[in-house]
Parts: sequence; structure tokens; C-alpha cells
Amino acid sequence: MRTFLTIVAAALPVAATLSSAPATAAEFHLYLKCSGKLSSSAAKATPAKLDLALRDNNLTALVQNSDVLPVGERMKYVATEQAYTMQLRTPVWGTQGVYGNWFSGLVFVWHPDLKKLAMTRLSIDRQTAELEGEMLNIEGNVLGKLRMKCTPTSMDDVPAPKF
Repeated sequence: MRTFLTIVAAALPVAATLSSAPATAAEFHLYLKCSGKLSSSAAKATPAKLDLALRDNNLTALVQNSDVLPVGERMKYVATEQAYTMQLRTPVWGTQGVYGNWFSGLVFVWHPDLKKLAMTRLSIDRQTAELEGEMLNIEGNVLGKLRMKCTPTSMDDVPAPKF
């Protein structure tokens, strides 16, 4: 019994030190800064941007900055030797709250047909870093197309707030 108490007494400072260690943020292994064009049948092509952070432990892509997708949204992605592919089910047009800012953005002003948007599919070529995307309505018809060039960045290049 005395040995057990000695072991417990010796372990308490170690446990206190470990419990007071700062928690680390989720690790993202790849940051992509993409810019290019959004085109639709309703308007001529307009500039578009999309910044993604990809996490490899659970295959999640986070939209960090964008004018074509809602910021803060997460998508599951599939990584193959050729490409990263992902899709985002888009909230219904007019949804208030978190999406209010996104719905009032320039994308919907210049491309009013995107108000019927239901899903966005993206593919990023791992060799050329080119992003191709389709913006679809509920029937699966293409409303708009994304064409972008992506450049990998590091955590040091990401604007505040950092993870």
C-alpha cells in the first residue's frame, strides 16, 4: 500500500504538467490559394477566388476565403494520385443567418441563375494545380463553371486568425 501511495505521489506532478500543456490546433497539411474565373450562361466570366485548407487525417477541406463558396464550410475530399475531388451541398437560396452575407455577394449579383445552386463539385489536379468545378442546380444541370489556378502556401502565409 505504501508503494502505491509513493507511485501516485510521484505521478501527480507529471499529470499536472501534462494537463496544463496548451492544446494544439487541428493540423492542416496543405493550404491552397486559388484564383481564376467563374462563368455561367447568364453573364460573362468574372474573377473568382477560393482558399482551401486540407487536413489529411480525416480528409476534410475547409473554405478559408472565397467569393464563390461560403467561408467556414467543410467538405470531405477524396485524394487520388491524380486529383483531390470534393463536393459541397449548398444551402437553399435566401437562407438567413450564417449564409446571409454570402447570398448578398457579387457572385449572385453578376450570375443571378446561381440562385438555384444546390451543389458545387470541385477537382484539383495534383500535378498542374488546376481547379475545375461545376455549380449545379437540384436537377443536376450545370449553372456555372469554375476554372482556377492554385498555388500551395504555408501556414506562415495564411492571414490571421491562424489556426
